[in-house]
Amino acid sequence: MIQFISVYKRLYLLIHRLLVCHLFSFAKRTIMDQVKNIPHLFLNRVTLDGEHCIKLYFYNNEDIKKRISQNEWIRYSMELGAWYAVEYSNTIALLQDLFEDVAYVNLSKLDWKRLEISQKNIGAMSSWKELYLRKGFEVITLFPYLMEGRSLIGFKHHFDKKHYIDVRESGYFVYHRANRLWEITAKEGRLYDVLVFLTDRFKVKLNADLSISDLKIKRLLLEQSYIKGFDYKSCPLEFLTYLQSSNYSDQTLVTYHNLVVRFLNAFKGKSLEDLNHFGISEINQYHEIWIQRSAPGPSVINQSVNAIKMYYKVMGKKTLMLEQVTRPMRNKVLPSVYSREEVQGIVGQIANSKHKAILFLIYSAGLRISEVINLRKEDLLRDRSLLFVRKSKGRKDRYTKLADNAIQLIDAYLKENVPKCYLFEGQYGGRYSATSIRNVLHEAKHKAGVTTQGSVHTLRHSFATHLLENGTDLRYIQELMGHESTRTTEIYTHVSNHNLSKIVSPGDLIKI
Repeated sequence: MIQFISVYKRLYLLIHRLLVCHLFSFAKRTIMDQVKNIPHLFLNRVTLDGEHCIKLYFYNNEDIKKRISQNEWIRYSMELGAWYAVEYSNTIALLQDLFEDVAYVNLSKLDWKRLEISQKNIGAMSSWKELYLRKGFEVITLFPYLMEGRSLIGFKHHFDKKHYIDVRESGYFVYHRANRLWEITAKEGRLYDVLVFLTDRFKVKLNADLSISDLKIKRLLLEQSYIKGFDYKSCPLEFLTYLQSSNYSDQTLVTYHNLVVRFLNAFKGKSLEDLNHFGISEINQYHEIWIQRSAPGPSVINQSVNAIKMYYKVMGKKTLMLEQVTRPMRNKVLPSVYSREEVQGIVGQIANSKHKAILFLIYSAGLRISEVINLRKEDLLRDRSLLFVRKSKGRKDRYTKLADNAIQLIDAYLKENVPKCYLFEGQYGGRYSATSIRNVLHEAKHKAGVTTQGSVHTLRHSFATHLLENGTDLRYIQELMGHESTRTTEIYTHVSNHNLSKIVSPGDLIKI
């Protein structure tokens, strides 16, 4: 009997243990399922400008973003491409409490660090990585305006309910019903935070009259379209500062910035410190892979070589020997040209006085699209039939020809319009849009039945070619076009068919 009770007791204890284990396992699975179904907020220790910080990274989540926007001690860093907080003894506990109801604060990556890679293996171990762009974001255009003598920045936009609540509760904006626009109310020093808030939710553009000199803000706007992963690397401010202080044009700054960002993010798993120790072989390898994958033109690769060379001069504190960097051979492509009849047909199809004046002035004066939108009324030197072009390519001023027909078209436009600053202005003031000019040409070509491949810039090529065919000396054309060297202007001697048309082909001497 005693032996039976002992066996029964052991059996009971075994069943009890099995039940406890089962319940524990079930509870663990339930908790893990709950954790999987809520957003994860990863924390990672980093060093930023000599300070110990906690980096926050997470998949796109509006609840986490909203909670961050309500806490000013959490800031955004373009260097990290993420939000961060300065680390104190209680920072991690504060973050856990702050996000407890909206996310699972995951500490598994808290002390994660990049592997140190020896320089001799940097190039060989690199794997290629593409930069991808965000898509489907609504566009907000910021513009300057005056209200009660104050210079302000605002925008017009109709938000859906969710975004309307976010914008209203952010504390950065106020809506003026009378003017039907949103005003940015944040102080000047907080403009960066305002733009971080906007670029996180929308694509932000600037009106032509709103210029930004702050490089931190300019970089934020340039990089807003990239999908930033955990190891995204922003263009160092030191490099952009060098370009700006060296008086490079805004277009060059933008081009070099984009090419350098592409280069920095092409090597997966490499830190900026790793990249700054790259040499000629790694740069050649980068361009070789790019050509194999995307087949960019030789001019793009040459621009990339120039941008990367300058990057290493500034950041790597070393000068790369250009003769050792592989450059692709330039294609000897002749520029496309419209005939006189095609130009007349294009202009004849335009009814709008502003559009007609713009396109005809580009053709008759040999202007670049950036030059025509920057013209002012005082640049028209009517008494000398000249046009003053200020700070064109290479920041050079020049004079070019102002045709009598162009003056007539401009006068017809000025009878209907009263521009305040620029000769050609948009609907709400400011410089006229280059995109609008391209659209006008495209529509006019279609109406005129012009099938010659070409853009707005082809009108400039046509100006030079038609001058040459009229017998104008090449040196004068060089001055009017603003070319640094006659070698650039000489390409139009290959395009002109004036003398070629007089040559009789041997095939026409044979009777068939």
